[in-house]
Amino acid sequence: MGQGQEVGLTSRQQRILFALCRSYLVTGKPVSSATLARRQGLKWSSATIRSELVTLERRGYLVQPHHAAGRLPTAMALASYVHSLQVHENLPVEIRRAVDISLSNPVERSAGLRPATHVLSQMVGCVAVAFVGEMQTGVIRRFELVPMQQSSALVMLELDGGQATVQPVTLDASVIGRSDSRALANLQARLADLCEGRTLADARTVLATKMAAEESRLDALLAEGLRVGLWICMAASLEPLWLQVAGRKLLTTPSHGVGGAALEQVLGLLEDYHRLAEVLCQLLPAGDEPDYRAQVRVGLDPNLATQVRERAVSSSGLSIVGCRVPGSEETTGVVAMLGSDRMNYGRVIPLVEYAAQALAKVHLKRDDTTT
Repeated sequence: MGQGQEVGLTSRQQRILFALCRSYLVTGKPVSSATLARRQGLKWSSATIRSELVTLERRGYLVQPHHAAGRLPTAMALASYVHSLQVHENLPVEIRRAVDISLSNPVERSAGLRPATHVLSQMVGCVAVAFVGEMQTGVIRRFELVPMQQSSALVMLELDGGQATVQPVTLDASVIGRSDSRALANLQARLADLCEGRTLADARTVLATKMAAEESRLDALLAEGLRVGLWICMAASLEPLWLQVAGRKLLTTPSHGVGGAALEQVLGLLEDYHRLAEVLCQLLPAGDEPDYRAQVRVGLDPNLATQVRERAVSSSGLSIVGCRVPGSEETTGVVAMLGSDRMNYGRVIPLVEYAAQALAKVHLKRDDTTT
């Protein structure tokens, strides 16, 4: 990460935008032009700053809660600010040592991840997640829907090796009614036709291709089948062998700014390890070469299972800083921090990067020496 001119913004607009982001990260409150002129050391008058704020708002970088209030940065603005940071890569020796010690359990890997997540969570006041997962490649032998209450269902996917994945899903009530057994049977038949007899990777490719095709928009039941099938195939492709979460209660504190339905969905995600592992892998895709550089996702849509709003106009109050940990062809891992969009990115980013390197060294590379 480093300094760079934000595309389409003048130097003055960028300085004003980043000054507003800094003020928001400290206070969590709307920022006025007078505050920027007085506290952020900007050389322009309040009138000039106010005019630029209007332009930045029109371009989607700022929102104004109400007419008499100051402005708040959108997820797009915060992402631009975080990208501009000059993050110092070297952590203090004592912090590196604490991370190393927390990952040093040579016997039980799951137990070894538990102290690591607690250390990471306590250091920066965020929810910490660390996991090592095994990629599954079997052929799908059975795809079965079990209706539950209202519009929910359990989906069971069985692979040829006997492995089974069971995932709860919420069905589109406008397509499949509460007791519409015929629609459920048709949906299951379509899922079986789309997925059974294919490997997980092949099924995902077929589903994604059909979902992108125009005909999927003309058939509501097919579209629902594609959505459910794609999600289950993705969830089944990764087995989170060792996963630990620490700091869940931190999300409920007022300083995190995540509440209501968003908080409920995030806490539910943290309880579902299969879903959490898959969502993190979607949010933090692995590159061709391991560089242990953290990726930052600011202002995520609370419904993390379905999409990532890269240029969200408003922020959900939740951010993720994470790093994929490359292993062998069969294993992968993630170190991630979930917290307020006001987290201390300059501190969190290098900590995540160092922890990812330590996790790779202790929990993934050991596989290469024992095979």
